[in-house]
Amino acid sequence: MKNLFLLRHAKSSWDNAALRDFDRPLSKRGISNAILLSEYIQKHSISFDLVLCSPSERTQSTLDLILNPFHPIPVSVLKESIYHASASSLSQLIKEQDDEMSNLLVIGHNPGMHILTESLTNESIVKFPTCAFAKITNFNHWKDIDAGILNLESLITPKELKHD
Repeated sequence: MKNLFLLRHAKSSWDNAALRDFDRPLSKRGISNAILLSEYIQKHSISFDLVLCSPSERTQSTLDLILNPFHPIPVSVLKESIYHASASSLSQLIKEQDDEMSNLLVIGHNPGMHILTESLTNESIVKFPTCAFAKITNFNHWKDIDAGILNLESLITPKELKHD
């Protein structure tokens, strides 16, 4: 059984209007939420065989904060194609992964992450906020993620983490 984890980057800062979108750092709230999510992942013994991450500043910072406590740190690959990718592009990237791997984390941006989660699971999600963490299950091969049988096992948001 495979586990697909989708994570929207933590909240970014808009303090410096001169920065390109790609270069925006995390806000204080974003840093705090990413640390809370890292603690949740550790508490629930969630592991990743591979992490695919957009190379933007905010996604890389989210990745660093979430994986910092892991030993060893999972293999992480920055993929330019994830930066503002469409749901179909993200889906194609996931389908290309090796079936030897069981647990994949993709860190990216909205609306792609939101739409991908809905389309893979046939679930209607009102909001996929920053630092939302989805776990999608019920499939055995990465190439089969669009078979219409996937389950949204959980969708954790920063608001829920503050009460965990």
